[in-house]
Amino acid sequence: CSDLGSVCRGPAPKLKLGDVNLVVTTDLHSWVGGRKHEPYLNATLAHAVSLVEQLRILAREQKRDVFFLDNGDINDGTGLSATAQDHVDSLAPVMLRAPYDALNIGNHELYQLNSKGTEPGQACAITALRDSGYIAAWGGRYLTSNVVWASSKEPVGSRYTVLEGEFGMNLLTFGFLYNMDDHCDAVEVEDVNATVHSQWFTEALRAHSPSSHGIVVLAHMDYKDELVDVILAGIRSVVGMKMPVQFLTGHSHIRGWTRLDNFATSFEAGCKMDTVGFASFDKVATGDVLEFYHADIDGNTAELASAANSTKAELLLPDGENFLVALRSTEDALHLGETLGCSAKHYRTWAPLDQDDSLWAYYANIVLPATLFEPSGRRQWAVMGTGGLSYDVYKGPFSRNDAYTTSPFGNFWFTLKGIVGAHLQELLLHLNGGEIGIDVRRRLSGLVATPEDRVPNYVATSPLEEAKTYDLIYCDFDSDRVEGLLKQILGSVLPSRLQYRPGSNTSSVLVDWFRMQPCPHEKHTFV
Repeated sequence: CSDLGSVCRGPAPKLKLGDVNLVVTTDLHSWVGGRKHEPYLNATLAHAVSLVEQLRILAREQKRDVFFLDNGDINDGTGLSATAQDHVDSLAPVMLRAPYDALNIGNHELYQLNSKGTEPGQACAITALRDSGYIAAWGGRYLTSNVVWASSKEPVGSRYTVLEGEFGMNLLTFGFLYNMDDHCDAVEVEDVNATVHSQWFTEALRAHSPSSHGIVVLAHMDYKDELVDVILAGIRSVVGMKMPVQFLTGHSHIRGWTRLDNFATSFEAGCKMDTVGFASFDKVATGDVLEFYHADIDGNTAELASAANSTKAELLLPDGENFLVALRSTEDALHLGETLGCSAKHYRTWAPLDQDDSLWAYYANIVLPATLFEPSGRRQWAVMGTGGLSYDVYKGPFSRNDAYTTSPFGNFWFTLKGIVGAHLQELLLHLNGGEIGIDVRRRLSGLVATPEDRVPNYVATSPLEEAKTYDLIYCDFDSDRVEGLLKQILGSVLPSRLQYRPGSNTSSVLVDWFRMQPCPHEKHTFV
């Protein structure tokens, strides 16, 4: 079970409270308001907040502690994020209403947004989170164990924190990111192996592990990533083999858990509010192996209520209600519910390009030519990586939020003028895994096989004529790869890069398109 709501449906778990209880969200990607098009996944982050409230009421009767944690990638997913240049201007104040005990950084907070300073705006979401006071507002509990500012080499947040529970449970908590190399120029991501051998890491373990009842590692990486083992080995070299260690992982948008040793496990709890994760353990093992309990709770209000021994009607408590008020107020201010137009059918993100419900064929062959290309008389050809669309277009009314959910990154456009069609054919071939220099005609005639049962890595607009020249259009996220390959193909310096259609981006073209697609009854807003 993985992304896009394909959760592993099953009976609501009966949560087993231990001495230490952890409720975790990961890879929210601004999906904090429920899923209109997937009725089963109707829970908002407000409901997860109230799950924590409900569990604390139950745990308090047993004098047990409950902690609430997030594992990064809060942005890039819906209109709550993508309508802002920095991807967090509207989202961050809402997230501050969720009473997390600790939060980790993710890779999406670190993607370049201003083309390394050549375009206006924040360099990346994390600089906006710094400048708005979001990081400081968490009081040392926004964790960046291996992410530092490039200019000062100081950590973006805190290297670690010690969480202190109401009933005396202390958790030494770290926040790691995988070895990300395509981050924005405002930060540096330190190598995980080097970090766990650093002086500060060893000193933190020596200073705080004796008074801690466990170590929690928020790790923005897959639950089976080899770096999990690297971090655990670093911890074990200092604290020994019997300190409880719980990794809370993410990034790969799946559910899973694995035992790492007799006193450590790794647990990943889905993405985009399709899952609220729960983990618990006792401070002392009954034998030579410490038992950990893990549960995946579906992002469904009835399932969350059942997990808390409550009902849907009684699930929301004050913290959750306050979050929901802030969320809905922000959505209204952004006009996310505004109906732009209607879609005549359901277009699927990963449908093969030759199928009539292919979203990528629809976007490349219909939407872009109609909304992006200039009526200049010049031949234009656009190419875009297929990570750029991440959610289906559903039949019926299409809202502003739908546009930014289907295309959540708002990447702006560049152009290189006067590129020969034969070179662009070779560019597309190599972007999709072909070798530079291969006879493009062999590929086009089918003599070089590529999988036909999936969407390729890159999709382009109309077919090319080899001898004609075109203005190449591509988005800023793809610029390094597109320009690097084209330099190799041409064997020369590229023409000057220009921004194309300032004010237009990979998301706004959908807004523009659906404004031209009237609904049968001209219904303008969702109720």
